[in-house]
Amino acid sequence: MVNLLFRKALKHPFTSVLQPILLTSMLALGATSHARTIEGFEFPEILPQSTDHPELQLNGASVRTLYYLVDTYVGLLYVEQPSANPDQLIEQESYKRIVYHILVNRVSGRRIATAMYDALQLNISTDEAAEMDERLDKLVKMFDGKLVRGDAGYVDYVPGVGSRVVINDEVKGILPGKDLYDALLKIWIGEYPVSHRFKNEILGLNKDDQHEHIAAE
Repeated sequence: MVNLLFRKALKHPFTSVLQPILLTSMLALGATSHARTIEGFEFPEILPQSTDHPELQLNGASVRTLYYLVDTYVGLLYVEQPSANPDQLIEQESYKRIVYHILVNRVSGRRIATAMYDALQLNISTDEAAEMDERLDKLVKMFDGKLVRGDAGYVDYVPGVGSRVVINDEVKGILPGKDLYDALLKIWIGEYPVSHRFKNEILGLNKDDQHEHIAAE
């Protein structure tokens, strides 16, 4: 729709005068129209290319809810190549971003990380867990301090490098190896996800329902 309006505007006799204004307006309209609103927060469908990463697309998003009552965080998965196939998403050797956008008024970052650690154990073998044990311990320690509503943390997979952990725009560190990031993804889209509704929404399904209600594990 935006492209159609822009093409029509270019044919207007006053285009030469209005073109700079029209271009700015159309770009602004396009930017605001490509966002998804969840729990009162807007999340972009596309993360433009930057010096840190290539252009990333929102594969899916969901709300992590506990006790059928408490919305804990919005989880979002950004990838270079969107897919509804969990195995394909995990196996891709491309840039990815897992986002945790906090919804509760206050929570310990360590508590979020510990929950990640516990959920991760369900989707990897004992040998895999032993191989990643030191890195997992470092990951948990990176989630220090308190997080409040609106705070965000994310874990990027940087091809050939590993997992980069960022909390509120502060880089906490990089953990080597793709196996760790694959294990983190499996928490959401593996065989034993935090919930099947959450998994489906991260895979880009059930877009009309961004709320999940599950019992506590």
